[in-house]
Amino acid sequence: MSGTPTASMTPSNILIVDDTPANLDVLCGMLRDRGYRVRVAISGARALIAMRAERPDLVMLDINMPGMSGYDVCRELKRDESLRNVPVIFISALDEVIDKVKAFEAGGADYVAKPFEFGEVLARIEHQLKIAALQRQLEVRNAELMRMNEELLRSQQRESRIFNRLSDVLPGTVLDQKYRIDSRIGSGGFGTVFRGVQLSLDRPVAIKIFQALAAAARPEELERFRREGISACRVNHPNALGIIDSGVSQSGIAYLVSELLEGQTLRSELATYPRLTIPRTASILLPVCEVLTVAHAIGLVHRDIKPDNIFLHRGRDGEVVKVLDFGIAKLTGSSDERTLTAARQVVGTPFYMAPERFRSEPHDGRADVYSLGVLAYEMLTGGSPFDADTSVEAMAVLHLNAPPVPLRNHVPDASESLERVILAALDKEPRCRPTAEEFGQVLSSASAPAPQCVPATRSESAC
Repeated sequence: MSGTPTASMTPSNILIVDDTPANLDVLCGMLRDRGYRVRVAISGARALIAMRAERPDLVMLDINMPGMSGYDVCRELKRDESLRNVPVIFISALDEVIDKVKAFEAGGADYVAKPFEFGEVLARIEHQLKIAALQRQLEVRNAELMRMNEELLRSQQRESRIFNRLSDVLPGTVLDQKYRIDSRIGSGGFGTVFRGVQLSLDRPVAIKIFQALAAAARPEELERFRREGISACRVNHPNALGIIDSGVSQSGIAYLVSELLEGQTLRSELATYPRLTIPRTASILLPVCEVLTVAHAIGLVHRDIKPDNIFLHRGRDGEVVKVLDFGIAKLTGSSDERTLTAARQVVGTPFYMAPERFRSEPHDGRADVYSLGVLAYEMLTGGSPFDADTSVEAMAVLHLNAPPVPLRNHVPDASESLERVILAALDKEPRCRPTAEEFGQVLSSASAPAPQCVPATRSESAC
């Protein structure tokens, strides 16, 4: 877009402020010949009155004027909310560096020294008008985005209030004559989890109710919910949450039924014990590695490995680690992956996400291994592999660019092999990371008790 008007454009409105009539005549004549609409003011006070009466697109401002200098005019203009984005080009006989510095400090966008070449002045005017036009476009887009975000927030708040009211009345409801909803257990992901009963077997179950009613949900949300059941069922492993059923009831309630777990998430354990021992870390992560090994073998990527999605179930024979929420997993190369990510939303938790995920690049099971590396580091040290700000933007930059702090800086008793495999899992290049199976093997070796030294007999050498 050029600042020079054409027949199809509204002429740009330029205000020239100068107390020398000859300068005003020259600039006005030349700019009007170029099709600009030009107004003039011979003092700073009159310039401010003219600007407030009609906002100019650009101001050309002399410095030395009676009563009020050009610097003062510019500063006053920049204090006015309605005028602060108007570009100001200083045009003055003062040609010292200090004069130019003062002009820019006052808020000027450019500076032209007299005597001037009109071609240069014209080029600078057109350049500043282009920048101002782009800035206005950006402001309009930002305002529209803010409006849309506010509408989305209000919509989400309305939906949340409706869903909370629904959750309050759901206990006692029977879904499709098969599952009775009892007490509420908790919320997370895309819905709320209730304790319930599978009526045909009188079996306790967990029932996850999708947060949006089926009639109001976006298609990709329902599809993602449906896939939570399908994906989890494909991972046939005792350490993966057992999915029993899923569907949408006749009354429009989307649900997923799973085995009922008792215990707490790894997140809860880390809240009590921020730094775990190497054996305890291994006892939790080895089953996770086994589940991911099975999932990756069938082309399934979890994409949200984090403490909230690892449950420490109190089984009859002791603790059983369970991997939860394959709802945002993807089948590598599946035909519907493009549909589910068409909105370009980041699916996952930035604290644990692999660099290729931030770049929206194709990814496979090595992305889960990166998350495992972050998680192992957090469990052992109580913190991030990076000296990090917690904002999403800062975390993305660190994952993309920063090397992790060596593990043994925080855990001196960690073996070299354990540090090496965790740092390898955190490699920026996916092909340089171990597989989930390899990660588990090293973790198992690192946590194994050291061989005991047995006293030597006469026929044996000491160890």
